[in-house]
Amino acid sequence: MRYLLMLLCAVVPFALHAEEKVHYNGAHIRLEHSECDFGEIDRKGENKVLTIRFTNDGSEPLVLLAATTTCPCLKSEFSRKPVAVGQGGEIRITVESKRAEQGIFRRVVQLRSNSVGGTEVLTIKGVVK
Repeated sequence: MRYLLMLLCAVVPFALHAEEKVHYNGAHIRLEHSECDFGEIDRKGENKVLTIRFTNDGSEPLVLLAATTTCPCLKSEFSRKPVAVGQGGEIRITVESKRAEQGIFRRVVQLRSNSVGGTEVLTIKGVVK
């Protein structure tokens, strides 16, 4: 009996902390990163592009509707085709260096989709020199 109790005390904490897969009833976007750092950007240089990957870990096809930026220096590109369950896609964020103000920046891109989570927020940061 004593050994059984010791065994339960050793096994139960691992079972309680085991990672469960969350099931979403509908489309759900899971971003690879919710914050992206462009690093240093030369204001007189070329535009700088980052690609953010995502997956649809929901139960229905995912459709990106819009990507609204908080600065005219940011542009976004993405496919409007439905993303099947378990599949992924990319969102390309471009910083137009000539339109950016000098100094440290921190901007937001709001991603609207049919995801059960609603609007996702992507934070963009960097330094324009």
